[in-house]
Amino acid sequence: MPVNLQHITLLRQLVEESADHRIETSNDFIFLSGEIRGRLNENLSVSTLKRLWGYVDGYASVRPSTLDILARFVGFPDWETFVSDYCEVEGVQSSHRVVGKSLYAKDLNIGAQMKIAWNPNRRCTLKYLGNSLFEVTESANAKLKAGDRFLCQRFTLNQPLYVELLTKDGNTELFVMGNKGGLTKISKT
Repeated sequence: MPVNLQHITLLRQLVEESADHRIETSNDFIFLSGEIRGRLNENLSVSTLKRLWGYVDGYASVRPSTLDILARFVGFPDWETFVSDYCEVEGVQSSHRVVGKSLYAKDLNIGAQMKIAWNPNRRCTLKYLGNSLFEVTESANAKLKAGDRFLCQRFTLNQPLYVELLTKDGNTELFVMGNKGGLTKISKT
């Protein structure tokens, strides 16, 4: 399938954000192939990824199945939806089905620790206090600071994180993390 360079460029950017890893060296493509396999249980070869990123020659055409896999990796059901909902709406992402790995507060034990990250290079470690309440225990490059608390029922990879009743410095407010590109990492520790 012939490709639109702008759409491919946008997709590559979102893939790198989602993987929280710049794709520049041969080892980076090995890493990305493993991330795709781990997250989606689907295979994209290192050589295919190298062609798509322009690391080696040969990406004048791309298989639709390759584009579908990468679109799913960044949270869209398929390539066609990525193009229509993200690329062709004058740079504004339209509505789309939320697809991505999710972690639910109801599945955590009180005292459980988790880490989240979003671009650009923002990271927080959280402690679950019960009843969907989380406390920030560590923070890097984010407005959130240790001791801040918020309510959240679900964390979804590649989606912005909206939290309710964020208590920060004694004030209550609504807050969004990862407004552009969503959460790039969610993990229980």
